[in-house]
Amino acid sequence: MDKKFWFPSAVFEGRIHFQVQVTVNSGWITEVIHGVEKTVDATSFEGLALPGFIDTHCHGGGGFFFSDHEDKNIESIAKFHLMNGTTTLFASLVTENKENLKSQVGRLGSLLPLSTIVGIHLEGPWLSTKFNGAHDSLLLRAPDLSEVIELFKASNGSLVSVTIAPELDNTIEAISLLRSLGVFVALGHTDADAGQTSSAIEAGATVVTHFYSCMRPISHRVSTLALESLYNEKIFLEFILDGSHIQKNAIQLLLDVAKNRLIAVTDAISAAGMPDCELKLGNVQVTVKNGIARLTGSDLLAGSTLTMKNAYKFLMDNFDVTPVDAAAYFAGNPAKVYNLSDVGSIEVRKKANFVVVNSDNEVESVIYEGMVVSQT
Repeated sequence: MDKKFWFPSAVFEGRIHFQVQVTVNSGWITEVIHGVEKTVDATSFEGLALPGFIDTHCHGGGGFFFSDHEDKNIESIAKFHLMNGTTTLFASLVTENKENLKSQVGRLGSLLPLSTIVGIHLEGPWLSTKFNGAHDSLLLRAPDLSEVIELFKASNGSLVSVTIAPELDNTIEAISLLRSLGVFVALGHTDADAGQTSSAIEAGATVVTHFYSCMRPISHRVSTLALESLYNEKIFLEFILDGSHIQKNAIQLLLDVAKNRLIAVTDAISAAGMPDCELKLGNVQVTVKNGIARLTGSDLLAGSTLTMKNAYKFLMDNFDVTPVDAAAYFAGNPAKVYNLSDVGSIEVRKKANFVVVNSDNEVESVIYEGMVVSQT
C-alpha cells in the first residue's frame, strides 16, 4: 500500500527542492515530485528533508559495544543511533588477538544484516604502533594474508571495510586481496609517507580513517599521508565533528581543500548517549568526562560520544556549509564510496530513509524504511 510524505523542502538531485511529496511502498521510494501542495492523505512535516545519515565508523552507543555477546545489545546500539539520525550503520571493531577478533567477526557476521547495520568495519589489528591511539600496541601487527582470508570467511561476507596502515609489511598485497574480496580499505593509525600513501591508493584504498587523528601531522618539510591524501582526488576523508577531535580551523581546511571528498563519521563508543563513566575499549581503559573519551591518565582521545544528529548540528552551526553539501558528507559520499546502492539519496528505487531538520539545524524526525521512528 502506498504511503505519502510531504516536506516543505528536501535535498535531492544536488539541490533544495520545495513542496516535495515522496511516495513510498513497502519501505522503498516509488515517486518523488516537487512543487505540489500537501494533501490530507500525506504525512506532513515542517522541516527540511535530507537522506538518512550513514555512519561507516561506529564502535557502539547506548551503553554497549559491537563486540558484545548479546544479540539484543547489538540491536540496542542500532536503535540508539537510529533515534539520532543514523539509518545505515557499519559495526566497527577494535584491535584484538586473532582468536578474539575472529570470534567477534563471526558473531556479528551471523547476525547481519540486522536493522540498520549492514556490515562490519575492522579498525585494526593492522595498524602502526607509533600511532596506535586507543588500540593495544602489543596486539598490533603487520597483515598476514591468511589472517585476512580467515577473518573475511568468519564474517559470512559481512566484512565491508578495513582500516590499515600502508607502511606495514605486506600491506599492498593485503589491500589488493581485500579489494578482490569486495572489502573496502581505509588508511589510518599510520606513520606513512606520501609515497607509501600513493602506493596504497593505487592498490585500491579509498578512504582515510578519521583524518588528522592518529597519523603523522601535516608538515612543510616531511612527506606525510595527511598532506598526500588531503590533495589526492582519489581518496575520501573521514572527519569527526564533535569539536574535540578537530579544531575549527583544521575543519575549515578540509572544507576548503577537499570539499567534495568528505565523509562524516562518529567513531562513537559505548558511552554515546550515556553519563560520564569508566570503561574498557578492547584491552585499554577509557575515562569519559564531560562527554569526552580519553585513555585513562592521558589526554589521548579514545573514540567519541558523538551522534550523527549532533555532528550535523555542529557542522551547520559553525561553518558556511549548505544542506546540499551536508547531505553529501552524511549520506551521499559514504553511499558512493562503499557502493551502498539502495541508500544515500532521496530518489526512486532507494530506501525511504530520511531525517528532517529544523531551522536550528536540529533533527526533528527520523524516517526509516517508510516508518516514522523518531519525532520531536
